[in-house]
Amino acid sequence: MTTVNARFPWALFLPLAGVTELGGLLLLLSGRSIGWAAIAAPLVGFFAMRGPVRPRFEFTNEGVIFRRSDKSPLLPWDEIAAVSLVKASGRTVLAYRLKPGVAVMKRHPGAGFLRAKGLDFDGGYFVDQMTATPEEILQQFEQHLRA
Repeated sequence: MTTVNARFPWALFLPLAGVTELGGLLLLLSGRSIGWAAIAAPLVGFFAMRGPVRPRFEFTNEGVIFRRSDKSPLLPWDEIAAVSLVKASGRTVLAYRLKPGVAVMKRHPGAGFLRAKGLDFDGGYFVDQMTATPEEILQQFEQHLRA
């Protein structure tokens, strides 16, 4: 199994964590014990985003899992007809089209977003914030589809 993780959003995390830490410190200095929770919150968020809730692609021999939780479904390779990188709203999306006659999952991520942009795809995922480049992720998809 090959895994491609999402990058950690440092530019968003550091300022918000700093403000939360400062607020917690001010609460503690004013005698409010809730300040400890505010000081601990960024650490809890950091460890959660580095582990269990970190978005990632998991490439297996059977298919790909776009992991966001432990209930993320497997998308089998034999159900994917085509895959492509598209630009939508300034973001890079790995969009896929299913083969005709394939029973559609209850919810394909990005399907509504892609259709609203006028793109004919059944689903897709943002890939511009992953540790691998969008082109590398597309190449991994294509290798599995050809196998």
